[in-house]
Amino acid sequence: MQDKALYFIANFDEETQGVLAGYYDILYQNGFVGKQTKDIPYHFTLGSRSVNHEEQMINELDIICSETSCIDISLGYIGLFGQRVIFVAPCMNFELQRLQNRFFNDGGIGCHKWAAHATLLWDEPQVILKAIPIITEKFKPFKARIESVALYEFFPKRFIKECDLNQIK
Repeated sequence: MQDKALYFIANFDEETQGVLAGYYDILYQNGFVGKQTKDIPYHFTLGSRSVNHEEQMINELDIICSETSCIDISLGYIGLFGQRVIFVAPCMNFELQRLQNRFFNDGGIGCHKWAAHATLLWDEPQVILKAIPIITEKFKPFKARIESVALYEFFPKRFIKECDLNQIK
């Protein structure tokens, strides 16, 4: 399949997973289901490469995670990608940007192409527009922690490996 790719994803701690699941539950209780992948943890996608890089990516995962501490971050606001995706986004910090740069150091000329976000709902514009006032009314910024990075292949989903970040800062 031509559109398969390998993805590094930064996973949140269990408490953050629960808070994000609670926000999705608010949407679900109001009739919103979405097209987003639902059987993986909430995360920030750090980037992707072709399936030809699997061995290299596994090696990078081991090395980078062994040298990186857990990252505390504030999830500060609700954002949109056009009218198709509602997400929770962080107040960016140096540690998160450095983690992404360690895996993908091709940030562009004068700007960075990566936008950290945890998808809550992906759907058609008319659905997203109805969901926005519901989630923005309930959302409150909160502290989160990134505790691991995983490697997946999509689609179909194939879990490859996950490595914990160091617990001591």
